Amino acid sequence: MNDEKLKSGIGPILRFFLFCAAADIDMLLDCPRSEHHKYAGVGATVFFTGLLACFSGGYAIYTAFGSEWLSMALGVFWGMLVFNLDRFLVSTMKKSRGKTKELVQIVPRLLLAVLLAIVISVPLELKIFEEEINERMYYSEAQKIDQLDSLYTDRLQKRQNRIDLIRLRLDKKQEKRDQLYKEYICECDGTCGTGKKGKGTECERKEKRYNQSEIEFQQAKLDANVEIEKLNEVRESLSDQNLKEREDLRASIADGLLVRISALNKLPAGPQVAVILLLISIEIAPILVKLLSPYGPYDHLLKTVEYDFEINEITAINMRNQQLNNKLTVMASIEQSKIEQELINNEGAMKLIGEAHLELVRDQLKIWLERERDKIRESEQTKNV
Repeated sequence: MNDEKLKSGIGPILRFFLFCAAADIDMLLDCPRSEHHKYAGVGATVFFTGLLACFSGGYAIYTAFGSEWLSMALGVFWGMLVFNLDRFLVSTMKKSRGKTKELVQIVPRLLLAVLLAIVISVPLELKIFEEEINERMYYSEAQKIDQLDSLYTDRLQKRQNRIDLIRLRLDKKQEKRDQLYKEYICECDGTCGTGKKGKGTECERKEKRYNQSEIEFQQAKLDANVEIEKLNEVRESLSDQNLKEREDLRASIADGLLVRISALNKLPAGPQVAVILLLISIEIAPILVKLLSPYGPYDHLLKTVEYDFEINEITAINMRNQQLNNKLTVMASIEQSKIEQELINNEGAMKLIGEAHLELVRDQLKIWLERERDKIRESEQTKNV
């Protein structure tokens, strides 16, 4: 390792951060050490941003699923994903002498970096404001239980009002009975009413009224006791129902990721904005470093290498085109020679065909002449006969 360090001039830690910055180490060997430190700083920012995303994603998965192994695995995956995205953003941003061109390059990269920062900030905010979120969730749970208790109290109060009304009616019947009893005793004693002592007509009439009132009171008392007993049973069932509903409510209250995010959104916005701005500044730091840093030797060397590569590619393409043109020219010459040879061959064949056709016509003409001569001879012989 020491030999490699002496040979390259770059230690393993510095080499790792240069890798994070997507810098070409071989080209950096030809640059001043200031370029090494500049790109190492960019790489360190990219690395620690990915590490922060790893912790953030792991906590979010743990909050959602409660599994340590799953949160570790997906947290590392999320951190590597953010790390590679940041490395891509840094590597694709080329320095140039014109600031306008750099600004055009940086706008979409800044937007993506801000989006990543916002996504990373949510799990971190959940951890930072965990106590406040728990308090908000407890307050929300207490509100729901208070609403349930209030509903139970209203139901209980209605039954109690019904019992009080029954007792009030019973008390009125009892007062009426007692009043009739007093009137009955008073009449029979001769202290009131007709003033006649003993059981006279009026005394018997009031006795009958009292006895009727006593019967009605006892029946009303019996009915009231039955109804009050039923209402008390309903009150006891309401109490059991309220306890069950409280237990069901506590069991149904979720403690998942969305609930915590909802509770987080109900907290004051100032601290959350501060955390988001902090993460945005960390996320866009590598891009801003490359934007604000001057056009250095590494950028010049990289541009030269890319220019030489483009020239070599263009030269290679031109050579391949020239070879193709030469090949096409040779093939065209060969085809032209073939065509000319075929034309020459065709001329000889046409000449032979013409001569053969002429000979054929001559033969046919001779045959025709012979036939005509034969016809003339036959005609002359016929005349002579």
